Amino acid sequence: MVKKWWSEFRSMLDDRTLLLSWLALALLVLGLHVYAELRLVQQRELAQRETLTDRLSVVRYQLESTLTNNLSLVNGLAAFISAYPEYTPLQFETYARTIMARESSLVNLAVAPDLVVTHVYPLAGNEAVIGLDYRQQMDQRDAVLRVVRGGAMVIAGPVNLVQGGVAFIGRAPVYVEDGGGQRLWGIVSAPILADAIYEQAGLNNPTPGMQLAIRGNDGFTSSEPFWGDSVVFNRNDAVIVPIIAGGSRWELASIPTRPAVSGAEISALRAASVLIFLLLSVFLILRHRHALQNQELRNIIFSNERFLRAVENVSRVGGWCWTGSVFTELSARTCEMMELPDDRNEVDMDTFCHTLDRTSQQSLLHYLNSALQLGHRLDQELEVHRKDGEVLWFQIKAEVAQLDGNERVLLGAVQDVTQQKKVDQLVEYQANYDMLTELPNRSLFIDRLENALLQAQRRSTRIAVLFIDLDNFKSVNDNLGHDAGDELLVEAARRIKSCVRAEDTVARHSGDEFVALLVDVFSTSVVSRVADRMVANMRKPFRIDERQIYCSVSIGVSFYPDDGDDADTLVIKADQAMYEVKKSGRNTWQFYTVAMQLESEQKHRLFNELVAAIDNDELEVFYQPVVDADSGYVSGCEALVRWQREDGNWVTPGAFIAIAEERGLINRIDLLVLRKSLKFIRELNGQLGRAVSLSVNVSPRLLHMRDDDAQDWLRELQMSHNVAVTIEITERVLVDETAGISKVLADIDSAGVRIAIDDFGTGYSGLSYFSRFPVSSVKIDRSFVKNLESNATETTLVETILLMASKLGIKVVAEGVETESQAAFLRNHRCDYLQGYHISPPLPGDDFSEFVRRNTSVVAEIH
Repeated sequence: MVKKWWSEFRSMLDDRTLLLSWLALALLVLGLHVYAELRLVQQRELAQRETLTDRLSVVRYQLESTLTNNLSLVNGLAAFISAYPEYTPLQFETYARTIMARESSLVNLAVAPDLVVTHVYPLAGNEAVIGLDYRQQMDQRDAVLRVVRGGAMVIAGPVNLVQGGVAFIGRAPVYVEDGGGQRLWGIVSAPILADAIYEQAGLNNPTPGMQLAIRGNDGFTSSEPFWGDSVVFNRNDAVIVPIIAGGSRWELASIPTRPAVSGAEISALRAASVLIFLLLSVFLILRHRHALQNQELRNIIFSNERFLRAVENVSRVGGWCWTGSVFTELSARTCEMMELPDDRNEVDMDTFCHTLDRTSQQSLLHYLNSALQLGHRLDQELEVHRKDGEVLWFQIKAEVAQLDGNERVLLGAVQDVTQQKKVDQLVEYQANYDMLTELPNRSLFIDRLENALLQAQRRSTRIAVLFIDLDNFKSVNDNLGHDAGDELLVEAARRIKSCVRAEDTVARHSGDEFVALLVDVFSTSVVSRVADRMVANMRKPFRIDERQIYCSVSIGVSFYPDDGDDADTLVIKADQAMYEVKKSGRNTWQFYTVAMQLESEQKHRLFNELVAAIDNDELEVFYQPVVDADSGYVSGCEALVRWQREDGNWVTPGAFIAIAEERGLINRIDLLVLRKSLKFIRELNGQLGRAVSLSVNVSPRLLHMRDDDAQDWLRELQMSHNVAVTIEITERVLVDETAGISKVLADIDSAGVRIAIDDFGTGYSGLSYFSRFPVSSVKIDRSFVKNLESNATETTLVETILLMASKLGIKVVAEGVETESQAAFLRNHRCDYLQGYHISPPLPGDDFSEFVRRNTSVVAEIH
């Protein structure tokens, strides 16, 4: 925090403008402080001077009053003598005693006729004064002569008294009548104690805060102070007032003992100035920061304005203001969108919409006025048409604003969202339509089907769903390529759609499957005619890449409410009906029946049970012996899977193997059979001390190696070195040969595993198999062996297969041998191995082990 503050302070010091402002503020505050401090001192000094003057006036008055009172007694004595110049000593003493009793400040009273002291009161202590000739006393002569010459009382002193102490001497001339005139009789004098005068005037206890001094010895004001410090008169701030008494003049001065302004007040004033400076500095800094922020805001606003102008151009957004009659504050982008000149800042509605048709203008006017009158926020997408036919989409947003004078306007923005609208429409189209055939996709079809069901429920009508699958479409892709397949799908979609009404729907369901929705179906004959037209149209040849191609369709039909009351059920049942068509030969159509549903439910139930059986390891492996045709010796066996339910009933292989092939479980079953049989044969060979070979059936699906089970099966097979293994594949695998399957067969052969063609002769048998694939043996199908010697054709076929295999060095296993005559025929025609119920049915593992042991003993006894 401190580091941040210091960094900010350093940056402010680097700001020349702020630094100069701060220095100017410092000088201003300093000048104001100096002026305020001087003014304060002057005012306080003036007030102090006035106070001192008032106090000095009191002191002066007290001094003058005290002196005057004492001098009046001296004047009274002079008047007494002037009236009674021939007074007696007793009279003088009596009068003097009376005076002295009245005023304690008088030291004594003395009379000096012809300037020689003759009487003094009190006499005690003052005897030395008698006979004192003032004309002979140099220290008093001038003062006495001044009284005589002046003819008025004069106060001299203060002087040090002979008897001790300091006193002022009051002297008054005495004149007596002499022949109609007056002559100087002499003088009277009286010392007045200075300390008594000071005490009565209050000089000994002056008012606090002031220092006093008095000067004017013998009435001369230029003399040194006789009371107080001389510094008082030397100070410039001294207040001086005159003291006039008895014809003499003194000066009373005073200076303050305390400064007019205390140090605390000066400190407070300076602290206040510093505080004011700091506050003003803070204000200056805040104002400076505010100015910087305002500048930054102005820069931001300027930048935002440029940014908004750029955004306006990029986002195609324009601003405007609608007053109810005209547009104002039109931005450049708005003018560009509406094809208006840039300098048009105020236009009416007709001018604003001069490129639009009348309907678009009225729509815009309606939305704007409604929002302005109701005070509502406007957010509207508006489709407008230019007079040249171009269609545009505008996004209009506005709010009501209150301007000065209570005028209400609509402030808003307009954005050209035409491109976005086109993109949205394209996205919506792609989400609901198939891009290849331009038909509705599955999602849109289901939505339309659900809506049609609601309508049919309300109106009690029927609807039909047709599930359409192209026959043998895969061969087109495989032989002509996917481009040709796409062309075929497009033409097929066109032909199917041409068979229905405009209110009906044809959609692409997936791959080569289509679905059709027929609404308001009043009889099944209508649907029959539509299905017949579809089948007939699709029977016609397609012309693809200058080739003539045939591709028929299989169609299944379901009805609402007969076969279901929801979309999924109707589609599923139509699909089931279509598969029945596939099984019955394709190229036709069929209505859904209850039997189909029962069969589907049974298959579904059996599938779930089969999954559980595989998971719970309930499938068993049986072994059917394969014997040498000449010796009868058990050379090997074929591993066959069997399934016994928990209730003890057996499920025939024909029932669950087909479902496993159809539902993708066959790879798991093949892997299970291989693992169990390999383990069993290894253990058996170890017990017998001789080798029994193993044959296992392989599904074509497994050889595509598309899942983990297939990969595990291949790894298991490649590791079976201590067991002679033969895998049995059907001719269909070789017919549908791919590069991947060829590689898998080559890998199996290189691992030492033999390959046999199962059910040989029932498919597309060809000699090329033996040159293209590493085939080591073939198995004659049981259907040929069954009719040996009873059907000449099949007998000839078996003979031909045996002869061909002999020439090629291929071993032959005959399946389905059920009689001795069949076995004898096969032995006579040099068949290598026999397998069938004549030898042994498929046996559980323990029974097969016992069969091999017995067989070994019997064969050994025979030979």
